[in-house]
Amino acid sequence: MTKRRHALNPDKLKADIAALDEDAPPQLFRARLDIRRRWSVLLMSLLSSVLLLVSFAPYDCWYLAYVALVPFGLAVAVGRRTGWALLWAYLAGVVFWALGLYWITWITLLGYLLLIIYLGAYWLVAGAVLRAAFRRGWPMWLALPTIWVALEYARAFALSGFPWFYLAHSQYDRTRLIQIADLTGQYGVSFFVAMVNGAVIDALMQPLFVRNRRGARWTRLIATAVGATAAMAAVLLVYGTYRLNQQTTRPGPRIGLEQLAFPISLVHEGASSERIFSQHLHEAEQFKGAGLDLAVWPESMLGLRDMNPAYWLGLDPDAVRAGGSTPLYTPDEREIILTYHRSLHRLQGLIRDLKCPLLAGAGMPSLRDDELRCNSALLLDLDEKGQLRLRDRYDKMHLVPFSEYVPFRKGWPALHRLLRRFVPEVMPQLDPGTNRVRFELAKRGGQGYWRFAVPICYEGVFARVCRRLAVQDGQKRIDLLINLSNDGWFVYQGRKYIFAGDEITHASTELDQHLAQYRFRAVENRVPVVRAVNTGISAHVDSNGRLVGCVRRGRRRKMVGGNLVAQTVVDDRVSVYSRIGDVFALAICVITAAGVVGLALTRPRARDDKDLKA
Repeated sequence: MTKRRHALNPDKLKADIAALDEDAPPQLFRARLDIRRRWSVLLMSLLSSVLLLVSFAPYDCWYLAYVALVPFGLAVAVGRRTGWALLWAYLAGVVFWALGLYWITWITLLGYLLLIIYLGAYWLVAGAVLRAAFRRGWPMWLALPTIWVALEYARAFALSGFPWFYLAHSQYDRTRLIQIADLTGQYGVSFFVAMVNGAVIDALMQPLFVRNRRGARWTRLIATAVGATAAMAAVLLVYGTYRLNQQTTRPGPRIGLEQLAFPISLVHEGASSERIFSQHLHEAEQFKGAGLDLAVWPESMLGLRDMNPAYWLGLDPDAVRAGGSTPLYTPDEREIILTYHRSLHRLQGLIRDLKCPLLAGAGMPSLRDDELRCNSALLLDLDEKGQLRLRDRYDKMHLVPFSEYVPFRKGWPALHRLLRRFVPEVMPQLDPGTNRVRFELAKRGGQGYWRFAVPICYEGVFARVCRRLAVQDGQKRIDLLINLSNDGWFVYQGRKYIFAGDEITHASTELDQHLAQYRFRAVENRVPVVRAVNTGISAHVDSNGRLVGCVRRGRRRKMVGGNLVAQTVVDDRVSVYSRIGDVFALAICVITAAGVVGLALTRPRARDDKDLKA
C-alpha cells in the first residue's frame, strides 16, 4: 500500500490563494452597506424623516438629531438612479412635514396639503446638491451643514417665511451648547448639528481604515472631519461655559402671567368672549398682594374689540337704557355699549386692586384702514384721577398668510376674493402694524423705567422680528420680551378624555415647539422672555435660554389653567447677534451659491467602485 503524500504543492497553493482573492467567499457582513437599490434608498430616506421628527419637542430625543440625516445623506449620494434617489428625497421631506405639522389640518386641510408639498421641495434641493457634491469628491461634513443652513435661512423668508423645525430647535434644552446663538443666531447650532451628520456620512461612505505596511490608519478625509467636528464642539462648549458663568444680571420687574384653557375650533362652538373675559378677571384676583409690577393676559383674551376707555366710560348707562322718544342707538348697540361699560369698570377695579398695569391682547380698529382691524397688545393702567386709560398699543406686524390675511386684497381684488373662499370666515382679515413699539413700565419708587417689547404669537418665531424689536441703531432698547399667544387653535376638541379627574382635549405638539423657539430668542438678544399663552405653555425663560418656570398642574403644562409669578432678571449684555443680525447665515448662503456654481461647472469624479456611478 502506497503511503499518502502530505507535502503541499507550492504552485497549487499560490493559485488557490489568487482564486480566493478574485472570488471571495460569502461573508456574514458586507464591507459596505448595500443601500443602492431603489427600495433601500426609499427606506433609508424615510428613516431620516422619523429620526429627525422625534428629535424635536415634545419627544426630545435630541441626540438623534446628530445622526438623523445620515440615512438621507447616504441614500441620495449612492442611490443607483438619480431620478429615483431625488424622488425619494422629496417624498421623505413631504412625510416629515406631514407628520410634524398634523395640527394644521384642524384649521385648513387644503392649506396643510399645499404647505407640505411646498416644504418637501427643500429636502429635494438638499438631496440634489448633496448628490452632486459627493460625485465630485466634496466632503459631506462641509457640504451638508452649508446647504442645510442656507435652506433654513431661505425658508425664513420665502412666502412670508416658515422658520419651524430648524435643526437647532432639537437642541433647545442643551443650554450650554446653544449659547453660540448670541453670535451666529440659531443657524450656528444648526450648522454644528448638520456638521456631525456630515462627518458620520463621510465615515460610512468609504472604508474607515486604509491598510499599509505599518498597519491601519484613518483616511485623511475622515481624520479631517472628526478633527473639525471635535474642534467645533469644544468651541461651542467652552464658549457656552464662559457665557453661563458671566455675572451680568440684576433684578427686573415682577410679572404675573395668567393662563386659561379655551380651545378654538372651526366646527365646535367655543366659549363666549364675555365668559373668557370674566374668567380671566376672576383668576387674576389671585395676584392680589403679590407685589406685581405688571399683570399679563394672553393674546385676544381681553375680548373687547374697541378699547377706548375714555369714550365708553364717559357714556351714561342710564341714558343709554332710556333711549328717549328718538333713540340714538338700536337695541343691539345699546347692549354692546352697556357690556363695554360694565367690562371696563370691572377692569378698572382689577387694576386698582392689583396696583399694577395690565398687558393684554385684543382686536383693535386699524389706524390706516377703516375696513380692517389689528391684532394688538394693549397696556392699560390708571391715570392720576384713578380712571382707566389705554397707555400704549402695539399692532402685530408679521401676520400669518392665509389666516390673518389673504394677499392681493388691493393689488388684485379678483384673485383675493378667490383665495378668500379657502379661508374660513371666522378668521377676520387683519391690517399689519407699522411701528416697533417699546413699552415702558415704571419702576417702584419712581427710579426710572423697565422697557419691553411684545411679539405677538407667530411673529415671535422670527428671529429677525424680535431682533428689530430689541435693538435700534446697534443699541439695546429693551430689558425683556413679553410674548402674548393664543395656541387654542392647535387643540383638538373632537375627542375628549379624562385625566386626573378632568375632562380635557388633545393639545398638539405645536405648543411645545412654540415654546422651544423662544428659548433661542432669549439667547440671541440676551433678554429674559415671559410668555402668557391661552391653553399653554406659559413660561419664564432667562437670558441664557433656561426655563425658569411655567404654568403647570402636576406634570401637565397644556390645557390647564393657572398663574405664574415670574421674578425676572434683566441682562446688561448686548449680543453680537443683536448688533449684526444674520451675517453668519448670509455668509453661508454666499458660500452655498458659490458651491452650486462650482458643481455646475465641474464634472463628476471617476470612482473605482463602478457600482456607485449613477
